[in-house]
Amino acid sequence: MYETLPEYSQLSCLIQSFNRPQLEFFLCFVFSDVFLYVQGVFPACYMHLKEATVDGSGQKETVIPTELPLVHDVTTTLREWAAIWRDLYVGDKREMFNTVRDMIYDLIEWRSQILSGTLPQDEMSELKQKVTSKMDYGNKYLDLDLVVRDKDGNILDPDLTSTVNLFRAHETASKQIEARIQEEKSQKQNLDLSRQAKFASTPSFALFITLKNVVCKIGEDAEVLMSLYDPIESKCISENYLVRWSSSGLVKDIDQLHNLRAVFTDLGSEDLKREKISFVCQIVRVGRMELRDNNTKKLTSGLRRPFGVAVMDVTDIITGKMDDEDKQHFIPFQP
Repeated sequence: MYETLPEYSQLSCLIQSFNRPQLEFFLCFVFSDVFLYVQGVFPACYMHLKEATVDGSGQKETVIPTELPLVHDVTTTLREWAAIWRDLYVGDKREMFNTVRDMIYDLIEWRSQILSGTLPQDEMSELKQKVTSKMDYGNKYLDLDLVVRDKDGNILDPDLTSTVNLFRAHETASKQIEARIQEEKSQKQNLDLSRQAKFASTPSFALFITLKNVVCKIGEDAEVLMSLYDPIESKCISENYLVRWSSSGLVKDIDQLHNLRAVFTDLGSEDLKREKISFVCQIVRVGRMELRDNNTKKLTSGLRRPFGVAVMDVTDIITGKMDDEDKQHFIPFQP
């Protein structure tokens, strides 16, 4: 059982050395002002020590890492964004989730470059500017507090900065972030317009799919019907593509093995204007009324009954917003 540690807990490590260096261990425990929480022994090869200085003593003792303040700022920001990122995934906010994911990956990559210590001074200054701009933009995008910084990207200390200077710095940062947001929106609108013009020049288009496998325990033969569906208007916008699946877990027509492909054609420009388009896969069980029906006099066969359904939103694929159109997708079905 693991307990949640307080945010400002401190990590204290004691080293117990043995005869050989490779057997060196750390006796570590996390403690707070109240009581001991967690302790344990860890191999030294799995531990990474960070240099730090201790300011004050007793209850006022504070451990200050000697790493660059910007690195610590990036680490704190990533931890804060990670919790929000998870909530976006749970809430199925796909667009915001992907945007935050890209920003997190950028910050992780740039943080590694800063920690490497191999960048020249001019590149380091440029990278710091990119990091601070990305963090400020992300905080604004996620509706978090704005952090006021100096020209070098360091957070301004309110105890050492006048109120007027803090206000001016806050005003300047707000204008820069707002300009960045407007630039992002403009680029996105131009991209959407170019995509719309590209599709508008084509009177019709098609959607190509390949069925790799159907994994479900039915025990009898089944029919797999795939179609395109408009959930807003609650109607199908294509015919069904039918695949007959055997009780052995393979396609019934063995000649179609690894060759289950379909093209949904004659999709016009009006379909691009639909708010949502879903790919629907229906599984219909074909067989007896009951699997345990062993009475030959009452034996039934060939009955078609619904077994499950799987749905995937393909709006971004059809409108051309998804970059990786050849990506494989696993669609779980609901009974």
